[in-house]
Amino acid sequence: MLPIYLQQPYKLQMGGQFVSDEDWSHMERTISDYELIIGVAGVVFLEAGGQLYEVKAGDMLLLRPGEKHRGYRLSSPGVSFYWFHFLLPPETGGEPDGAIPHYAHCPEPSRVHILARQLLHAASGGYRLKQAGDYFLTSLLIELAEQLQDAGASEAMDPRLSELLEWTRLHALERHMSVDRIAMHMGYNRNYLSRMFKQRFGTGLRDYIHRIRLEAARELLVSSKLHIKEIADRVGIEDDKQFIKWFKRLSGVTPTEYRQAFSATRLNKT
Repeated sequence: MLPIYLQQPYKLQMGGQFVSDEDWSHMERTISDYELIIGVAGVVFLEAGGQLYEVKAGDMLLLRPGEKHRGYRLSSPGVSFYWFHFLLPPETGGEPDGAIPHYAHCPEPSRVHILARQLLHAASGGYRLKQAGDYFLTSLLIELAEQLQDAGASEAMDPRLSELLEWTRLHALERHMSVDRIAMHMGYNRNYLSRMFKQRFGTGLRDYIHRIRLEAARELLVSSKLHIKEIADRVGIEDDKQFIKWFKRLSGVTPTEYRQAFSATRLNKT
């Protein structure tokens, strides 16, 4: 667990978003600071401290100073993740205000995604205030601590629910994706499946599909120059006008406004 102290901000060293268009594996190295990795797309296969990890979209992994790490398997083209190197605040006395697990899945990855984009925007010079990056990093760590405060006490997931989540994630961007289609694939009654999903995850299955599509749309808006109509098509929405209304309803801004807000975000392979 990484203790969270809020007397002073954590110190951002560097950060970026890694995107690969070919098979890729992480180099072997040992670093002198902390590194936070947050999965965006695909799977990152990392060995750290003798343990093997698969960092998928929405997962976070914390690499500690002096911990040797390397890729143990090739990731497929399209793999992407945020990475942030940072140091603890100069003063960390007293009881910590919270803590972050070493490795976990974020229940609300969209909130983490937004803060990570804001942090990258600040790190690339998007703000005139010198310490903006430090404070956005600290905000991101607070969000992770809040989301993951009960991660250690989570119950083991039913294998069928795990299969349901994975199948839905893989097919959510297809046109005509629906709760009925998922229920048919899983062999469940539609109403029973909806109740079971909401009881286990606190949100509806239809909302889960929308969340996956929204994450994909946001990523395409900031990492590509695709036209809005093309992005709408890629996330399973046929009509671009419908897509714009849908995006604004869920995000509070139009796709164009979202794209412009993060136009200076740094994308690199460091």
